[in-house]
Amino acid sequence: MRMTASGCAGVVAAVLSVVAAAPAQQPKVTNAQVSVRNGGNLQQEIAAVKTPTWIGYSVPLQHALRTNWDDSVVHLEGNVRHDETVSEPKTGEPAARGNVLLRVDSGAIQKVRIEETDREIDGGALPFVWLTDVRPGDSVKTIAAAIDASVGASTGSRVPLDTGMLVIALEDAPEALPTLRRFTEAKYPLNVREKAAFWLANERGREGFDRVSALAKSDKDDAFLAKLVFDLTLVKGAEKKAATDQLLDLAKNDAAPKVRSQAQFWLAQMAGRKVEGGLQDSRIVRSLGESAQNDPNAAIRKSAVFALSRLPADQAVPQLIQVASTSKDAATRREAIFWLGQSKDPKALEYLEKVVKE
Repeated sequence: MRMTASGCAGVVAAVLSVVAAAPAQQPKVTNAQVSVRNGGNLQQEIAAVKTPTWIGYSVPLQHALRTNWDDSVVHLEGNVRHDETVSEPKTGEPAARGNVLLRVDSGAIQKVRIEETDREIDGGALPFVWLTDVRPGDSVKTIAAAIDASVGASTGSRVPLDTGMLVIALEDAPEALPTLRRFTEAKYPLNVREKAAFWLANERGREGFDRVSALAKSDKDDAFLAKLVFDLTLVKGAEKKAATDQLLDLAKNDAAPKVRSQAQFWLAQMAGRKVEGGLQDSRIVRSLGESAQNDPNAAIRKSAVFALSRLPADQAVPQLIQVASTSKDAATRREAIFWLGQSKDPKALEYLEKVVKE
């Protein structure tokens, strides 16, 4: 599955794929005043910067990094839009590194980027400091501090939140997981919590799923819970079945109608994708059909019918015909008939012609 990070605007274009591990060597930097120093104290180096400067260093990553750019040169300055896309890691891929690039001014991080190690860097005529021997844990702590500083600040301070959270999620450092967990705590605003939860589900394996799952069971913020529903669809590997089970439970039993309808919608999206072995998850289809027929909440019945309409036609049409034919609620039957008409499927049109004639 390939996906984009929703709401993470203005971030670097990057794709994870299998590549050979690269040594922690200094990249080629042009159009910049380059200096090299030991990075034993990253935060001190940042605090000492008084004018706009780029600071770069290499860190170990959980997965190999590959940017989908035709241009082999990274342009650090200028109005170049960067959209971040991340694909699933591949089993058995080798250890890897990435170059973290920080734009710093007056002792504060303004921008965060991460690039593959073999790309040339155009520094935009600014000073460029390459730091050797930066500890991964220091990198995580430093970027997390920048995110904390951005909370409640002006819009111009949001960039570290976007790519900063991504870099933390990708870094192979023990500090990464507890840092992401901390950013999901209720004391943080919704935009911080949702980004941390997104990357926990998408990048941090069993531990990430456990955190997102626990939040989905206990958090009191309905807006955040609606975001967690989507995050559960990102869970991979051995935890995927448990995540689907939890989505089914949320769709059927959550107290918030918005959360239930969101769970229905994303379950339909999951059922439309082939899983291992080329089989569809019939549990999802059955659950949506039962909700459309029997849920006591009219809004939930309506959202379930809509979710059914999002399934592939060979699944959607039989389910919608069943609802249109047997539902005891006239509004639900009309909703099913409406979506049958929108499908333009031959079997749906055949059923609708029969209804009209009757």
